[in-house]
Amino acid sequence: MKKRIILSAEAKQDIAELKRYIRHELKMPDTAARYIKELNAVIQELPNHADSVGMNEYIQGMFGFNARHAIFKRMIIIFYPKNHTIYIRRIIPGSLVY
Repeated sequence: MKKRIILSAEAKQDIAELKRYIRHELKMPDTAARYIKELNAVIQELPNHADSVGMNEYIQGMFGFNARHAIFKRMIIIFYPKNHTIYIRRIIPGSLVY
């Protein structure tokens, strides 16, 4: 059975703010579009390997039991696999974690 992906309101806001920052603050609209497209591709691939991602005590301390993470460039995708669903909680700068 194929796993579905659910983005939290915070994750959607994180993506919107990231796109806005790259597009308007850095003044790189083409890069913003490409970056978000690549980020979405990574998110769509999470169901294929979410169960094999190890758990990190620091991430769990910040986001709760069963929280896992994937790294995309300088961003961290915080997610929870449960049954046939991947819940994306946040997408945050890696500097906040490491």
